[in-house]
Amino acid sequence: MGLLSLGTPLSWDQARELAQEVRDHGIEQFLHIWDNTKDRKRDQLLWGDEIEYMLISLDHQGRRARLSQRGHELLSLLQVEETESLERASRTGEKIELEALWRPEFGRYMIE
Repeated sequence: MGLLSLGTPLSWDQARELAQEVRDHGIEQFLHIWDNTKDRKRDQLLWGDEIEYMLISLDHQGRRARLSQRGHELLSLLQVEETESLERASRTGEKIELEALWRPEFGRYMIE
């Protein structure tokens, strides 16, 4: 989504009338992108290429979902492979390639 510099936003009533159409097109667009990229591996990521995750705690019995505030705690677990690989590389001089790098994000309920 970008800055709206031309035109005006729809009123809430106008937006509500188009909501299902927007959802349907969004799902179609996602499936098209997924189908075209599902087999790609090891692409060189560029600045800003990231996936942000929201951490959710699910209460299946109570049928509730809440944001989990464990981002900092989980981040240290996710970064173990990276930390160990970097330490080994600094000792041995070997080149490392990691599948993912985990970083904190805006809130304690998010990681990227």
